[in-house]
Amino acid sequence: MACDHLLPSQPLTAAQKQAHVSQALKFSACMRSHGLPGFPNPVVTNGGAAVGFGFGGVDKSSPQFHVAVQACRKFEPGPAG
Repeated sequence: MACDHLLPSQPLTAAQKQAHVSQALKFSACMRSHGLPGFPNPVVTNGGAAVGFGFGGVDKSSPQFHVAVQACRKFEPGPAG
């Protein structure tokens, strides 16, 4: 796949998985505190190695969404490891 090079080459440790989930939860809480009360908690799979967001009901094209993303960028989950 096109982005495979961004994935860690070693499996994540339990601590790395927990940190990834914790970061995603902080991002969700921040988004809710910045005007998106319906922003969901992350969907965690593979024991925390993969974190995604179900954006159902969230208008990703709204100005409010973009303002919240800017405010919460520091919490946005990124590649672990």
